[in-house]
Amino acid sequence: MQVCLIPDEYSHDPATAFELGRSWGVEHYEIRYAYRWRVPVCPAWAADRVAAAVRDYGVTVTGISPGLFKPTMRTDGTQQPLSTDAPEEIRRHLDELLPQFLAFAERLSTRNVTVFALPRPADAKGHKPPRVVIDSLAEAAEKALAGGFTLLVENGGGTWADTAQATAALLDAVASPALRLTWDPANAAWADPDSDPVAQGYPLLRRHVANVHVKDLTITQGKPAWAMLGEGLINWPEQLRRLRADDYAGPLTLEPHFQYQQGLQTNLVQRVEQFLTRLRRILGR
Repeated sequence: MQVCLIPDEYSHDPATAFELGRSWGVEHYEIRYAYRWRVPVCPAWAADRVAAAVRDYGVTVTGISPGLFKPTMRTDGTQQPLSTDAPEEIRRHLDELLPQFLAFAERLSTRNVTVFALPRPADAKGHKPPRVVIDSLAEAAEKALAGGFTLLVENGGGTWADTAQATAALLDAVASPALRLTWDPANAAWADPDSDPVAQGYPLLRRHVANVHVKDLTITQGKPAWAMLGEGLINWPEQLRRLRADDYAGPLTLEPHFQYQQGLQTNLVQRVEQFLTRLRRILGR
């Protein structure tokens, strides 16, 4: 298992992020944001700087997370709406954005692209995804397969892959070798706090896992909050033990989300380094 960083978790300047990460002994990175843009849906100069920093620092990109089937940001900072009832925007993601994302992945010498299930309304019931969610991911996976890429759907709140059960149902429905999973136990706990993501969620999904996002959370009076590794609810020692038992050899990608959590948004570099140290301690490195 390779320890991997998401640069924008501690710096939106990729060169600075790689310099810091390499000083911590990390050579593997998942690319998401740079200069506040979700690359490559950004000005060309921002994508160019990411590619230049990857080249100049000689780091390995394990994958990109450009936001397929998430609302995209316009140049004025507002978001382009996206839902299961927006067929034209879904087609834009498939016909315009996906080829752009695959080309950017190839530019960074990776074949892995994290994607999302379409947004799920808060009042939606059950785990069965609508046909449009299945069809959109199936078409995206078919295009990825033709180019030799792998899409990794990330389980996340507010999408049709929010809980472990919903994610398993979606992956089974699409049933493509080009659609695998970015497994995030903390996201699963956020979406379904009454279920243990490691003991109950992971067994449903273990055969699909190709990337793991590492973060932790607390839930106080029903309100979830991101937390320092080891100070939350996720049993990471047990999750890592299960991954080893399954011969998982992919990335362990740190995604603490301190930048999004009130009270943890200062001293990001120090906090992420501490998070990394704690993960290595669990790994015995």
